[in-house]
Amino acid sequence: MNALQLSGALPRDPLFRQWVASFVEGDPVTVGEAASFIRIVCEVESRRELASSATAAKRFEQFLRRPFVAWRAKQQ
Repeated sequence: MNALQLSGALPRDPLFRQWVASFVEGDPVTVGEAASFIRIVCEVESRRELASSATAAKRFEQFLRRPFVAWRAKQQ
């Protein structure tokens, strides 16, 4: 899955929302709030920009996907 596809799927993942909750106020975090978190972290207006912006895709990988995968591994 590429960054664009993952950015659409992750907000629906309850574990991802739990992880996001550790950074923002509010628990539980909604799907919309998780999507907004992705846009803020990646510095984009729309998650579609992850397909055309190498910088945004790199931020997604570095600040979201890798840290989330590492956190999720520790939860199991």
